Amino acid sequence: MFICSGNICRSPLAQAVFEHLSAEAGLSGEFEIESSGTGAWHVGEQADSRMRKTASAHGVKLNHRSRQLHREDLSDYHLLLTMDHHNHRDTMALARTPEEREKVRLFRDFDPAGTGDVPDPWYGGLDGFEDVWQIVKRTCESLLKNLSSE
Repeated sequence: MFICSGNICRSPLAQAVFEHLSAEAGLSGEFEIESSGTGAWHVGEQADSRMRKTASAHGVKLNHRSRQLHREDLSDYHLLLTMDHHNHRDTMALARTPEEREKVRLFRDFDPAGTGDVPDPWYGGLDGFEDVWQIVKRTCESLLKNLSSE
């Protein structure tokens, strides 16, 4: 489960990229892949048009409807990857057991270029969406390699 604030930019991109890379690696169906937002502002909406355009320019189809993170997701998914420290805090607030808390990680913990937050491109220009693309792609590649070796 990839998690951001509104589930219209970063987390749906991560979901689409991870699905794309999994398919290219012949691992379709090996993972249950989903994304959600900690807030309900955009539930049911498509991913941001700028993020869809950026993904499409890189050959990845981003076809997603926003959903909000639910408490049950912490027990249903084996790994919940948050895009920033705010999302991490909000997700951890839903965790009730040590096992659920152990499942929640920052997405960029898997980024070979360094840890930290995936910046939210919502308020910026198109360059911000491209920057997020680069972070998400390399981190998803690293994540897939890590999960495939387990």
